[in-house]
Amino acid sequence: MILFPRPRQMEVQEGEYRVKHTYPTQDLRVFFDAVKAGNDEITVSIQPLLSREEYILTVSQEGIALSASCEEGLFRGATSLRQMLLRGKGVLPLIHTQDKPDIARRGYMVDISRGRMPKVDTIKRMIDFLAGLKYNELQLYMEGDCFKYAAYPEETAHFDCLTPEDIRELDEYCKDRFIDLVPNQNSFGHMYTWLKKPAFHHLGLFEADETPSTLNPLLDESFEFMCNLYRSLLPHFSSEYVNIGLDEAYGLGKFQIEEYCKEKGKDVVFMEWLNKLNDHITSTYGKKVMFWADMIYNYPQSYHMVPKDAVALEWGYEYIQSQRMTDHCIAYRDAGVRYYVCPSVNTHAAYTSRMDVTTFNIRTCAELAVEYGAEGLLLTEWGGGGQFGVWCLTPMALCGQYGWNIGKMQDGETFKADFIRESEDYVDEVYFGGKKVSRLMYRMANYYLLEPERVHVCTMSAQLLEKPLLQTNHAYLFDLRDSGDDFYFDNVIDYVRRVMADIEKVDFDERLKEEIRITAWLIELGSEICKVKLHPQESVKDVPRLVALIDRILEHYYEPYLYRNYEQGINRYLQHLYARKEELLSLK
Repeated sequence: MILFPRPRQMEVQEGEYRVKHTYPTQDLRVFFDAVKAGNDEITVSIQPLLSREEYILTVSQEGIALSASCEEGLFRGATSLRQMLLRGKGVLPLIHTQDKPDIARRGYMVDISRGRMPKVDTIKRMIDFLAGLKYNELQLYMEGDCFKYAAYPEETAHFDCLTPEDIRELDEYCKDRFIDLVPNQNSFGHMYTWLKKPAFHHLGLFEADETPSTLNPLLDESFEFMCNLYRSLLPHFSSEYVNIGLDEAYGLGKFQIEEYCKEKGKDVVFMEWLNKLNDHITSTYGKKVMFWADMIYNYPQSYHMVPKDAVALEWGYEYIQSQRMTDHCIAYRDAGVRYYVCPSVNTHAAYTSRMDVTTFNIRTCAELAVEYGAEGLLLTEWGGGGQFGVWCLTPMALCGQYGWNIGKMQDGETFKADFIRESEDYVDEVYFGGKKVSRLMYRMANYYLLEPERVHVCTMSAQLLEKPLLQTNHAYLFDLRDSGDDFYFDNVIDYVRRVMADIEKVDFDERLKEEIRITAWLIELGSEICKVKLHPQESVKDVPRLVALIDRILEHYYEPYLYRNYEQGINRYLQHLYARKEELLSLK
């Protein structure tokens, strides 16, 4: 493998070229500036007929030639050249490639609201990784207390989080690497963080004394509230887009607006709110909106109400959802609706990426995007589950490959395993000093295949560790009491310990190894808790051992977490560990 992501076409000749100069390869932007300047072995030229990101790169015995129609294309070519220099240690293969992406917008979305709230330097390292993979879009997903909203300064006055100055710094950092930093502010569902506050509770859809998660779209004050959030946030982003969310608005059609929705139709009420927000954003900020499409894809009769230039985000993270996307993509295309297709790294409620599902999901979304004309491929990373970002690396690399070049369409025999292996190799190079760690992580990530039930977008051990000790079910999806005995969870524990033992033998970055190690302990603890839930009284003898495991996790968790993230949000997950510890002690 000479380049990753693989170019769409490349000719390789016998022989090699030894570079004559030393280049600043540690920073991609600095390297790009050096390449643009040219010298006696690098020739840079402009070919106006090439598309925006297209480039031609030739390495011959005479030197290096790079052509593109604009700086963005030159940057993609310089990215390839830098990778070859790093891999060859100054010795380049003789190649000729004319390369461009399969999908126009290739994005990554990271949840910075629920649990992990990454610091500026952490986000910059993510940007560097994405740039090396030829991504051109990054979205920062926000729900509540993760940004210093000028309209509501008292809400974040007592803790650190991203500031307007931070956003402007990140926006410039992205632009220097030809990545579009897109604001992502949820505006309908997933408003729990705001609506649980007494000052905003009345803006939600609810009954009795419950805490709402969906805004009431019929209230003028709800619209004013969203306008205040946009006014605080959007001016700091230079992107022409803003993702306004609108997914999983579970209050729609219920409570205070039930009768109105019966009269108008839930889809029409949704579209009214979408258009109201869209009109405000386009007229005030000149931006185009994106929105999650899950609330409308079952209502194709309403697609004509999608605002002009708005982009629907078709998401689905499981096998069945991936399969259903075909019909949705055809419907968007036929209705003239702009859209993206959005897979997931699948780390939420699982600790690790559930890799067999994740690789299927990413591959399916990318192929559908190309076949049915999606404008973008957006890989999502959702928070809230106590997971570490190290588990997102291979999915990020894999989606970088598919966004740039999907290769041959999936046939009936292979799983494009070469793309997966090359993704792992790339992550090993960039993060693990060339050591073979990613394949071992892939194995650990599939621990849930040993659990007695396959569960929608989560694993049994991760999900039930967050539930009270006497609760054995997760919604309507499964009940532990119907799932067998300790045998399955003993297998999970043994499997994860064995994989972790192999990882411990590899010498690589100790902080990353600690993140993987803590993950292994969390999986073990979750499996042990499942066993306790099956027979709590018989588990009294195990309480000291399990409490000690919880204490070990708590002792080790803080340092790697706080190294990359703001402190605010850490207890969103750790509260579950403290609660399980207290419940275990009460079994005595």
